[in-house]
Amino acid sequence: MIWAACNVEDDHVVVRVTGWRKVLATKGELVLPLASIVRVDHEPLARGRVKTGLRQWRKHGSGVWRLGVYHGLDGWSFWSIGLGRNAVLIECSGERFRFVVIEVADAPKTVREIRTAVARATQRIPGGMETGAVGLDQRPGRRDRRGQDQSTAGQD
Repeated sequence: MIWAACNVEDDHVVVRVTGWRKVLATKGELVLPLASIVRVDHEPLARGRVKTGLRQWRKHGSGVWRLGVYHGLDGWSFWSIGLGRNAVLIECSGERFRFVVIEVADAPKTVREIRTAVARATQRIPGGMETGAVGLDQRPGRRDRRGQDQSTAGQD
């Protein structure tokens, strides 16, 4: 399902919510400057990565859709996704919305277009899980305990 269209126009990324969702989202269009984009990813598990409230009592994959503006522990976010299989996560800095999560027709193509435009406009490549930036599961300073246990097990 296509929940939104995302295009690069001049020095901005324009997100347009499509169909009846425009009424429920209360915002039909978002304009994000390319210079403010920090990270762009194809992220099917975006519900688990972006906190939208103090208590999230449901699993990250539960719920059919999320639509509109939310405020959570990470700041303001805008959502327009259904099941989230083609969800694109855009993280911004210095804008009202820190996270914009939208479901588009072709997520890998949309991510490539935005990354190319940001690199052309700002001379830097926005980070992401695919580009080798530090992910949520790979923070510096964490040790793998399994590796230590296995190395000491054979010494007895």
